[in-house]
Amino acid sequence: MGKSGREGQAGRQEALLAAAARVFAERGYHAATVAEIARRACVATGTFYLYFPSKEQCFAQLVALLYDEVLHEVKERRRGGGSVLVKLDRSVRAVLQCFRQRRDLASIVLLQASGATKAVQERLDTIEAELLHLLATDLAEAAQDGLIPPGDADLRARLVLGAMREALVYGLRQSGESAAEDDEVRRFLLWAVGGKAAAVEEDGASTS
Repeated sequence: MGKSGREGQAGRQEALLAAAARVFAERGYHAATVAEIARRACVATGTFYLYFPSKEQCFAQLVALLYDEVLHEVKERRRGGGSVLVKLDRSVRAVLQCFRQRRDLASIVLLQASGATKAVQERLDTIEAELLHLLATDLAEAAQDGLIPPGDADLRARLVLGAMREALVYGLRQSGESAAEDDEVRRFLLWAVGGKAAAVEEDGASTS
């Protein structure tokens, strides 16, 4: 297959994923249909099955797409150096911003995924485990360095992730722009883990 053919296939797959994100976000996993996704993507229903074996596989790919973006952004933000609390704050900020910027996908992951299949939930659990590992590593190092009180790093990581999820769900259910809440969420999370000396600046830089 030539380059133009591959590019055409990639373009159709991207169009199907974009259409699926809108349909799942609007209708929910169970009410969404392959026919509606194909119609939104301006392709025949049969074309959908050339790229995805099932609606479930399409949904799972959307879930993975968002988390892949989140993990990539988290790792990029952490390259800038600074204390472990700065890296933790950058990780939190990256997660919040990625979800805010991809509202359709965020709605799918945070509001719809619980109603999907066991296979999708297992994939979600696997992806979240990597993010939990990063958070727990930061929290353990911060405690070791005396930046926060000692404690169970794995439990704290789950609490941080849970608080972020609740903040994002709250934002999705409100009308209008919710990105202004991010600084407040970040300050709260740093305070909650005991990083009381850490300050979160409006531009996202952290100092301690």
